[in-house]
Amino acid sequence: MDCDGVKALLNERNGFGAFTGVEITDVSPGAASCRLDIRPEHMNPFGTVNAAAVYTLAETAFGAAANSYGRAALAVNLSIAYLKPAKGPRLIAHAEELSAGGRMATYSVKVLDAEGVLVADVQAMGYRTKTALEDL
Repeated sequence: MDCDGVKALLNERNGFGAFTGVEITDVSPGAASCRLDIRPEHMNPFGTVNAAAVYTLAETAFGAAANSYGRAALAVNLSIAYLKPAKGPRLIAHAEELSAGGRMATYSVKVLDAEGVLVADVQAMGYRTKTALEDL
């Protein structure tokens, strides 16, 4: 499965992402980007984007990058640092593979606000299975 197929499949099958409004916008080998158009339900009581929405966006970008080779990959660990309060109207996440060896791969995910300000930094690790995405 090519990267466009991975993008289409993950956007179609990611019920939680669709529920929260996360969209995978680009997938290339070892990398992916996602966006989240901020809605009122994404906000916390303090007028900024809820940390869970930021995390969901980052995790989806990581997942798309980890699955970009057409094989099912599972999250092993995600560590997120919230650097600045996230504000709308849109957040973007860019995931990039840093290293891969055997079944394990490490990714960096940057979450940016609409002005390009870094609001969260994520380090993620994934486990690559032998299962083709088409077979799920």
